[in-house]
Amino acid sequence: MRLYYYRYKPNFGDALNEIIWPRFLHKGFSHDAECDQIFVGIGTLLNERLPKARLLHIFGSGVGYGSIPLHEKDSWKIHFVRGPLTASKLGIHPSFGISDPAILLHRFADLNISKIYECSFMPHYAIDSPRYRKLCESIGLNYISPLSDCNAIITAISKSNRLICSAMHGAIAAEALRVPWLPVLTSDDILTSKWDDWTESMQLRIRFAKLPALWPEVSPRLSGRAIGALKTAVVRKELNRLSRSDRFILGSEKVLEERLRRIEEQIEIFNRVVSDAKRL
Repeated sequence: MRLYYYRYKPNFGDALNEIIWPRFLHKGFSHDAECDQIFVGIGTLLNERLPKARLLHIFGSGVGYGSIPLHEKDSWKIHFVRGPLTASKLGIHPSFGISDPAILLHRFADLNISKIYECSFMPHYAIDSPRYRKLCESIGLNYISPLSDCNAIITAISKSNRLICSAMHGAIAAEALRVPWLPVLTSDDILTSKWDDWTESMQLRIRFAKLPALWPEVSPRLSGRAIGALKTAVVRKELNRLSRSDRFILGSEKVLEERLRRIEEQIEIFNRVVSDAKRL
């Protein structure tokens, strides 16, 4: 069986597939491109780009990008999906919309690690840059790049008292690690329906703060530099204000445990079926 996730420019959410699944699944993954079974894990993966195989195991994935290949669903075994919006789009019972599997971090990460960062900021990967890091450091925010080593990111979030994030899996990790978080929109590239899908699964209601898009490069023209300087000042002031605000949220421990239990039930069933198949 082959593990499938977005690999072209992998960031934290995608990389979690390699961190989480080997801890919970008894069967190892193959790198054989000709595998007739594929495990579709964490990510917005349910679209026309899914690989062709005899059987695709859908394990917590979501919809959002591209189109849903409904004519190919006969080859899907849906164990659960990211949330109720994905379930609705697929025309399946809402009970399949358990949550994003990244909340499984709660089961093995150190929840009692010492806090050394008062507040951290983790951007969407599209705006990750030294420019943003420098800005954050200038106001005392710890900067977490979504392209850093996956375990390093988990540790950095764990060591934070609070997290501001435009990276959705930064928020999911924070929820799992019990770190209060605050969602921000940092560009029009952010697909808020993905957030709605996951937050509804966790019975969370969120309100995004908004920041001007601060891209990695500034136009060398005088007008471009002036606009860049103005946007930098606005983002610096707003991030500074948000880091001291009372807008941080953290969901119910009871809801988190219930979602984890349901995901673990699906993992147990999957492991048992795979184990039984190997004996035949």
